[in-house]
Amino acid sequence: MFLAGAAASAGVFYAIWQWAHAGIHAYNTSVFPLDDADEWRYTACSRLVAHGYQLFTQVFSAQPPLLFLSLSTGMRVAGDSIAGARAVEIAFGFLALAATTWLAWMLGGRVAGGAAALLLAVSPLFLVYSRAVEAEGPMTAMLTLGLACCVAYNRSGRRLLAVVGGLALAAAVLFKLFALVALLPALWIVLSRPGTRAERLRMGIAVLGAALVPVVLEMALVAPSAQWDQVIKLHERAGSLSLPNALSNGMILRDFFSVDLGLTVLAVCGLAALAAIRRWEDLGFLVLWAGGSTLMLALFHPLFPHHAAILLTALAVCGGTGVGTAWEALPEGAWQAVVPVAVAGLLYLLLSVRIVHADRHVLLPWNDPTVDAVAAYVQSHTASSEFVAADDLAVADLAHRLVPPALCDPSTVRLRAGYLTAGTLIGETSRYRAKMVVPTRGIYVQVGEYMSWVGRNYREVHGPDGSVLYVRK
Repeated sequence: MFLAGAAASAGVFYAIWQWAHAGIHAYNTSVFPLDDADEWRYTACSRLVAHGYQLFTQVFSAQPPLLFLSLSTGMRVAGDSIAGARAVEIAFGFLALAATTWLAWMLGGRVAGGAAALLLAVSPLFLVYSRAVEAEGPMTAMLTLGLACCVAYNRSGRRLLAVVGGLALAAAVLFKLFALVALLPALWIVLSRPGTRAERLRMGIAVLGAALVPVVLEMALVAPSAQWDQVIKLHERAGSLSLPNALSNGMILRDFFSVDLGLTVLAVCGLAALAAIRRWEDLGFLVLWAGGSTLMLALFHPLFPHHAAILLTALAVCGGTGVGTAWEALPEGAWQAVVPVAVAGLLYLLLSVRIVHADRHVLLPWNDPTVDAVAAYVQSHTASSEFVAADDLAVADLAHRLVPPALCDPSTVRLRAGYLTAGTLIGETSRYRAKMVVPTRGIYVQVGEYMSWVGRNYREVHGPDGSVLYVRK
């Protein structure tokens, strides 16, 4: 009864929160260093895919294909704007909640499943990043589902579950390559099932094959050269960059773990409870998942704050499993498992005021009036069929205008890695006869040759709030 009630309460709270914050674009960086730049870039790229432009060969994509394919589907169904893209992200948020509940229930019982659902649903960064148009949300949902299927195989012996788990992990990788880190916990739990050595080997190979073969085939068959260049080589170059004003990996992880400090402590104490009663198999699985993901993020470069969102379901499962384990250990007097979780639970309750405050204020009911004004200007001075070259993609989305396909991701990383050159900017702006050039975010003005070309071929106009725009002569 508790499991059903807690899971239902978690789902209802999540749905109400998302409904109440629909249409809000501003983030409160005093809670966490959130940045909305990727949202608008990914929305612009997905809209192009929805309009029939091809990934990698036309539409630039630094992510594997499932992100833009899923977002574009949502935009066809739920609206040709960021609202349609967010509908897809929120749907994956529900999937993450369900997979987290199922996984914790298998590891720690009904109390664990219900506790994990509630812990995740009220976590401020889950609420935000399960609506943000980023790859981390869908990736984490599919990753958690894949691991849950692998644990279900461990408990039941049904081989199909292990294969389905591998396929779910493949889908997670095709959203974002970070998901590769989940192969270790998946193999650990699959190989831990009792059986002959040959049987365990077969199942390990089956899971690896299901997880990796679709990824290899996709990268070999879908624009392999362009995809490798944009998804792999770009990130290799970005890894050597020194970005201005970038936070260190340690600072990002510190801030992430401190936003919902009670959940962090509860997750650690949950692992301690498993160790206290010597449940090494489940402990190893969770340490490889949560610890392996944390280590990967600590070493990855360049790390951005939204990357840490992939840890949220792992923390909720660890915390929920700890609560369930302590609950079951209580009648047996296994105080070594009960005490750390009880202390962590008390701390969580004491910190709940912080969680409530963050849930209420992590999004600001305010949108940049300058962006709205520039978007309205662009919409009124261009036809719906005309392209707009904008380095602030919020302007293009709010104006309901397409951007030249190769310019849907004008990011600092892409610029400094040499993937956004004057030749690319000039060629795309010219090829698609962009009606307006809108350099309001400052990316374009860093490419002097491009702005010189714009000055020769476009007429400068003064837009709202002192903005400078360019209209094709």
